[in-house]
Order: sequence, then C-alpha cells, then structure tokens
Amino acid sequence: MKKTFTLLFVIITLFSLSVNAKGILDDKNNIYSDYVYMVNLDTDKVVYEYEADTVTYPASLTKIMTCILAIEHSESLDDTVIIPSGLFDDVYSQGGANIALKVGEEISVRDLICATMIRSACDSASALAYYVSGSVEEFASLMNKKAEEIGCTSTHFVNAHGLHDKDHYTTAKDMYIIAKYALQNEIFCDIISQYSGTIPATNKSDERNFLSTIEIEIPDSKNYYEYVTGVKSGFTDEAGRCLVTKATKNGETYLLVTLGANRDRYYNSNMAFTDAVTLFEYCFAEYDIKTVVSTEVPLTEISVSNSDIKTLSLYPEEEITALLPLDYNPTFSFDIPKKIKAPIKEGQVIGSVTISVDGEEYTTELVSKEKIESLDSKRGLERFNNGNKVASFLDLSALVIFLVAIIILAIFILKIRKKR
Repeated sequence: MKKTFTLLFVIITLFSLSVNAKGILDDKNNIYSDYVYMVNLDTDKVVYEYEADTVTYPASLTKIMTCILAIEHSESLDDTVIIPSGLFDDVYSQGGANIALKVGEEISVRDLICATMIRSACDSASALAYYVSGSVEEFASLMNKKAEEIGCTSTHFVNAHGLHDKDHYTTAKDMYIIAKYALQNEIFCDIISQYSGTIPATNKSDERNFLSTIEIEIPDSKNYYEYVTGVKSGFTDEAGRCLVTKATKNGETYLLVTLGANRDRYYNSNMAFTDAVTLFEYCFAEYDIKTVVSTEVPLTEISVSNSDIKTLSLYPEEEITALLPLDYNPTFSFDIPKKIKAPIKEGQVIGSVTISVDGEEYTTELVSKEKIESLDSKRGLERFNNGNKVASFLDLSALVIFLVAIIILAIFILKIRKKR
C-alpha cells in the first residue's frame, strides 16, 4: 500500500511539473513557502529565489549554526557534558521538542549534536550552547559573530534552538550561507546523512532512539524522496514550516531553503516537504550541466595574410561548462580583428569571445591551434626560381660549394705565407 501511494505521489508531482514547469519559476505557482532560495552546488548558480532577502523567523533551522559551532569548538566529540539545572526553562515553557535531558545527566557532545540535528531536540541544543560558551547568551553572541564572518547580512540569534523570539531572525539567503558553510565540514555531513539515531543509556536515562524530523528522507515514509539528504527542518507558529535540504541526482546537487510554509501545526501535510520535491524534480528535469564551448571545437575563423593559408580557425582557450535549461540558446559576441598577418604561433591569442546564455555571460580568449609561417620565411628561396623547388635546391647546393671553395682557398693562401 505504501509503495502504491508513493508511486501515485510521484506520478501526480511529475504530471504537475510537466503541465506547469515554467509557471513554477515564473510566478511562484505550486510553491507554498513564503521565502525560497535554491542553488545548484556544482556551479553555485541560483536557480530559484523568492523573497530570499526578506527577514523572517528560522525556527529550528537555527540548530544548523548551533551544531557546526559545537563541532568546531569541541576538543573531542566524545567530551562529556553534565547537564546543569535551569537550562531548559524556556524549552519546556514553549513546548519545544526535547529528549528529556535531566539535571546531572552525563552525555557526550556527539550524542547531543545527533539529537539536535536528527531529532531537533531543543534541550540538547541548549546543552551544546552551555558546553561551548558556558551560557546560552554567550553562545548567541558567538553565533552572531560567525554569521557575520561567513557573509550573513540579515541574521540575528538570541538562542541555540530557534524557539520564537522577535529578535531571533534570518533570511532564506542567509540560511543558505549558513547551511553551505556547515556542509563543508565532514563530521556535520556524516551526522546529517543519518535519518535515525540512538543515544546509549546514560546515568539518568535508558537508551534513546529517534527518527529524523525530515519525513521525505525516511525510507519508510509514504512521501519518501530518495534523492534527499538532510539537512534540517523546523516549525513554530510564527515561522511556519521551514526546511533546509539537499538533493543529488544524476551527478547534480541542489541546496534548498524554504521558510514560511503552512503555519497551522495541525495541518495534515508539511507543505515545505511538498515544495522541496516540486522544486527538486523541476530542476532535475529542466536543468543539466552542459559544455557551452569546448577547446576541441572551433568557434569562428579569421582571414590570414602573408601566407599560403588563407583562413585560421579560432578555438576557445578554456572549456566552459554551466548549469543550463534543456532548451538553452547561446549567443556569441566576438572581439577579433578582421584579418591577421602571418607568422602566427601555435597557442597565440587572437581575440576573445563572450557567450550569453540563460542570463549569464562567460568570456574566454580565442587561440590558434596551428603554427602558420609567413611567405617571407617559408618561401624566400622559392621566389628566386618562380617556385621551382629543384632549381632552388641546386642553387643552394652551388652556393654551399662556392663558400667551401673560398674557405679552402683562404686556408691554402695562409699556409703559403707562413712558409715564406
């Protein structure tokens, strides 16, 4: 039954994409999130954005920054954290997700990170803040410093878990910057690649087992989307359904941030997941990494003077690849002379070309792949005999014999003079 439902879900999604493909990117048709930022990680090309610089609330996406800082500031992920009292008052008062950490409980940094990223536990996020900085307030300062350092311009954190605070905000673009930064860390990538986790029994708790809050990455889920890996989901009434996720298919990888989908916590479907599948499927269907110009294919030719060869093919100096729609139509603008005079060296730069495609411009120099000699050097001797190569060879031989005779005669004269 689950397989049938999944197949039906994919068929409906693909049919919708085929009918409304252009509409998805043109005017936000079929997209439920209020803020979106999507980038192809292979080329860093932004393929879709909507209100990406508008300030909003990140909910539990905050925990991406929390966990990457915990990884960077821990001497060892096996370090033990002893849970203090009073650390989770805000978590419990706001009904935040938690793993029921207890005062005096001893738990490793690694287990806290797994609980924070996979289970989205708010108490474990605060415990990481305590471990790194001694207090949530000091850790928030560290978070803000890091956000500014990596290029965020509209982000401000006041806690480690993302429970609502009017002074705790970000943008879809800033969340992309944070997620991309975190994904450069191997430990972080290893943790978010897991859709389930287990924390061994501690001095205060039995073994804990949990599943990812990202439903579409769980194989047993009815809405499972096999190409997704992580990264983090989130929800508060004010932020709505939020998601940062990564998908790879056919050698192409996209990183997507969606914020502000359905804000009703009792709504049957998480529309952030729906948006993710819609956008990923659209991009996998409509885009491909293509070779725009190849160093093995000439782009144009130029007239040559002072040579037997009258035209010269010009090749791009470097190969240009780009993420392009399937129906792309490039235009070429050449900056080359009308004619070039021989001699010409192999690899000589003759001019340049600018290729415009899908709103992007790429420029590369144009070079010669052959050596062309000038008439002066190549045919100098031939002109003495109207192009007769045999006559030119005989003339050259006679000249050599004459020079050798002169040298022998000079040596003979010098010897006679020495005898006298």
